[in-house]
Amino acid sequence: MNGPSPLLADAILPSLIWIWPVTVVLLLPIIAVEAQYARRRLNLMPGQAFRVFGIANIISTIIGFPLATVVANILQIKVQNHFYGSPQLNFEQWSRGGDPSNLARGLGQYPHWPLLAAAGLMFSLCFLISWWVEGAYVHWRLVRRGPGVTAEKSQTVLVVRNANVLSYVLLAAISIISMLAWLSR
Repeated sequence: MNGPSPLLADAILPSLIWIWPVTVVLLLPIIAVEAQYARRRLNLMPGQAFRVFGIANIISTIIGFPLATVVANILQIKVQNHFYGSPQLNFEQWSRGGDPSNLARGLGQYPHWPLLAAAGLMFSLCFLISWWVEGAYVHWRLVRRGPGVTAEKSQTVLVVRNANVLSYVLLAAISIISMLAWLSR
């Protein structure tokens, strides 16, 4: 026996410490953008649109982040093992910057493109999950409005997709500006 092995680093799970607060801060503007876009197209009152899209976004966040994180984490491990050969070599690469508990220094040892690719993958997965979950919830809410209310599922899903495209453009702009600022340090 060679002694205890070091704990392996995982860049995705610690990064959630940064993602969740940003998500909470951006959730209200995202809901506002989506509700504003969808209210006339789905014949909703402003308060009703904000409430429906607010609940839909909270549900999609609760479902989407863990699911997208698991998929991204699996792909991250595969990519790191491909580049660094094994989990042990991956740990050694990560900890070369000195103290392995210093996340910023450890992440600085990786080339920047895998981090950008991981962010893009996470962004895409969250968009698809968000569109699917919110489309199902919004359609369900519209059907429950009462007798005589017709809600075409394809029309609802299209409006929800377009609303999500708008909110994700907002998120992409904020993310790109943040990443450029981080990479230029």
